[in-house]
Amino acid sequence: MTCTDRTEKECLDRGLFGTNEWRFPYLRSIKKGDIGFLWNVSRDLVLGIFEAEGPAQLNTVPDAWGGGFPAQIKVKLLGEFQKISNATDKFGKILELIEVKREPYSYKVPPKNTYGPEITEKILSLFKTQDVLKEIHPQEEEIGVFTEFTLEDVAGLDAVKSFIRQRITAPFEDENTAYSLGLRIGGGMLLFGPPGTGKTLIAMAIAKNIQAKFIEISPSFIVGYPGEAEKRLESTFSALEKEPRAVVFLDEAEWILCKREEQTSSVMQRITPVLLSQLARILKQRTKPIIIIAATNKPKKIDPAFLRPGRFDKIFYVGLPDENAIKKILKLQLRDRANELKEEEITQIAKKLDGYSGADIDNIIEESAFIAFNRRAKSTATITKEDICKVIELTPKSVTPDEVKDCKEFAEKRGLKI
Repeated sequence: MTCTDRTEKECLDRGLFGTNEWRFPYLRSIKKGDIGFLWNVSRDLVLGIFEAEGPAQLNTVPDAWGGGFPAQIKVKLLGEFQKISNATDKFGKILELIEVKREPYSYKVPPKNTYGPEITEKILSLFKTQDVLKEIHPQEEEIGVFTEFTLEDVAGLDAVKSFIRQRITAPFEDENTAYSLGLRIGGGMLLFGPPGTGKTLIAMAIAKNIQAKFIEISPSFIVGYPGEAEKRLESTFSALEKEPRAVVFLDEAEWILCKREEQTSSVMQRITPVLLSQLARILKQRTKPIIIIAATNKPKKIDPAFLRPGRFDKIFYVGLPDENAIKKILKLQLRDRANELKEEEITQIAKKLDGYSGADIDNIIEESAFIAFNRRAKSTATITKEDICKVIELTPKSVTPDEVKDCKEFAEKRGLKI
């Protein structure tokens, strides 16, 4: 966190880091036990080392800095108070710095608030850490999040939602009876369909429905030096074993479930066996309450071996919304926004949106809100039918006919009705 000569003393006296309220969402990843540093841009000093005593909060100390920095993190000093001078030079060799110009200062700071263990360890190497390390207690790794999305937030797809309730979520709601009948609790499922149709939202809704942690594994998971991704996967699944129930989501699953002959990356040749062995271990445990969901808009790339019974054997098509689903998406998006739309106007707009994905519609309403906002000086800032129609005319459909065709051909080959 950055400070100036004017704000440094209060940071240290109160054991508090603070910043503007609009930056609060960027601090939510900070948890108790994370290591922090204070960068005084007035004198190019980095002060530390501190430990977060809890997550970021709004107005933990309301009167701090005269109320000017309400996004706050309580911290405690570890070891002796240390100062690193010429921080721009020393930290610039570890981090990419960006220049910030704000009167009367012009200074360079890290572009992010938080970094992973590798960067943290490099920064710690600049300090005297012998005594500090004795105070740093290793925290048990926390994985996943609890989501707020429900199946009611998913527009359309009634057949898919009905099957999910009966075959996926119901056994979790009465696990004793499910166990006594020998039902499989958890397992693997594949969601396929064009991009932007709500596959991630469905996975999140399932997690919410069974009150489980939602854990996402995406292609970004493998970023890093050789060996890091494998350790990260093993650590995640080790932590997963301690969760009472969980939903693991493989986004863009073709990156890991593709046909072996199509894998050309040496990184993937190392990662794939690790992930698949971990998945196999989980999926073989019939009573382990974990659902593993793979999602893809390129189902033809998935190796058929992964779709056999006992693996990703529950397969669902998540397609473009029909007119009724589009109307529901519109109402969901407009629910908390000032608007003048009547039911008949929503119906008329829905007809214009045939062939658009749910993500397209979300974006169209967002852009319409900006049009209404920019009109605020001349009239009431509310979204109108004209605003939405104007954006529709300027917005091409993101899903191509070929993408829909590929999904339909895959479904026909599998004998699925869509």
